[in-house]
Amino acid sequence: MTHINDFWLTEYCNDIAQDICRDTTDIDQAMDWASESADGSEYVIYYAKAHMLCQNCNTVQGEDFVNDCWGDTPLSYDEMACRIAYGEIESRIRNAICEIFKNKEAA
Repeated sequence: MTHINDFWLTEYCNDIAQDICRDTTDIDQAMDWASESADGSEYVIYYAKAHMLCQNCNTVQGEDFVNDCWGDTPLSYDEMACRIAYGEIESRIRNAICEIFKNKEAA
């Protein structure tokens, strides 16, 4: 099993963003694919992996996502972990996509 830490998670998300940007030149499409990629991530689908991500990585963006979307909704421990993982992964992929498109425009 892969040991997850913040550096590893950033690289994981950057790799996904690079794959997305290789397949589209439209930033709106890329952002849609970022959401789909995060939603299909094994770290979002499987409770144990979501918990591992939450325990070993900075999840501030994921926690903010959950507070914004489900602030008043009671969630189970497992649901909370999966939604935090989704929010964190999606945010990191989207940030990487923005950087890639910014670099393309500057070139």
